Amino acid sequence: MFPKRIRVAALSIPNVFQLNTIGDKIVVNGSEGKLLNCLAEKLNFIYEVILSPDGQWGSRNENGTWNGIVGLVQSGKTDFAMPALGITKERMEDIDFALSHGLLEKIYATKEPGEMPKITAFTYPFTLNAWILYVLMTFTAAVLFQRMMFKNSTLLGSCISVLGSIVSQAMENIIETPWRRVLLGLWLSIATVMPFLYNINFLSFLTMPEKMPFPKTFEELSKAVLSGKYKCLTPIGTVDRELLRKSDIDYLVKLVEVIEKNDWEYPYGKGFMDFLEGPTALIVPRSGMEMLLGSPPFVNVKPSLDNIGIWHAGVGMKQNFCCKERLNSVMHGIVSGGLYEKWSRDQAFIATLHERLNVKHEEKKLQLTLEDLKLAFFTLATGYFLAFLAFFAELLSSKHEMNRDDVLERTKNFLSH
Repeated sequence: MFPKRIRVAALSIPNVFQLNTIGDKIVVNGSEGKLLNCLAEKLNFIYEVILSPDGQWGSRNENGTWNGIVGLVQSGKTDFAMPALGITKERMEDIDFALSHGLLEKIYATKEPGEMPKITAFTYPFTLNAWILYVLMTFTAAVLFQRMMFKNSTLLGSCISVLGSIVSQAMENIIETPWRRVLLGLWLSIATVMPFLYNINFLSFLTMPEKMPFPKTFEELSKAVLSGKYKCLTPIGTVDRELLRKSDIDYLVKLVEVIEKNDWEYPYGKGFMDFLEGPTALIVPRSGMEMLLGSPPFVNVKPSLDNIGIWHAGVGMKQNFCCKERLNSVMHGIVSGGLYEKWSRDQAFIATLHERLNVKHEEKKLQLTLEDLKLAFFTLATGYFLAFLAFFAELLSSKHEMNRDDVLERTKNFLSH
């Protein structure tokens, strides 16, 4: 006979396993709460919820015991452990599990970054390597043209002529031979195509601003954390750090070393979004993220493109539980009938309904403003200023040359007399 009274070790998590007091009665709600209520109805038992004293899921202590809800089941103080626990080999050594009714895909979530600043938009069309290659190519062309193409030209004059060709200025004083024309034609082709590609990309960046770069995979996250640009937090009382450490993947091991050194962790429940302020990543199951946060476009949170593993999840129970077969029979009906999936979707919808109602559907006005073009005007003004400086320098230089020629002429006339 199935026991008439079941003690359940639990964590109170909004929308997942939530305890509400109605009068003198405690009512369990959430997707996992509905699962417990359904099991109690079908197997005809009443339950007593015992909250974890340390608010943790369960990780092994140094003396071999467990803390959290796993510890309550291992010590025999409770019969079940909920919400669903990840079924790992280490946990199965000390507790048992019912039929799996979900998957835990371990990803990380980061807040969607803002737009890249438009003040530096002129550098966006090309990558850093492309800019370096373009500058080297231009300087090489200036050196070659000074030695092979221009008549009596200095290196500075050659550089000015080559740079002028990039902005559609004519090139003068060229030694014309057939093979030099081929070289000149090749360079003019480059000088035409590169500015064209730059212009169309520059306008696209202004009209459709790019988002700030952020880590999309665990490898990129590890590099960002090691460089001090990001923080990475793990849930309190889970085996996430152990999974990272035992992965034998170099960048994951380095990541967990930094996490443990700084003791970066967060409670899995209320205030989830508060921990995402700034450049921060939270390791979380995908289902948990959708349950607590919803999904885009209703929230500005980005999940990682990869994961550190996928595990089955189920109700934990004490070893040698008397009626495991009957429990699994009911669980099989719930899972195969799609009831648990429906409860999860309904709860996720209810949890994010407020955010959905507050979303304003406004069409973006894709137009350039004065704010977008201030860099262009600043660059133009700087160019005019430098042009006037060059103009005045040339005037002064010409005047100095004229005075010198006049002095030489007078000296010659004096010596001739």
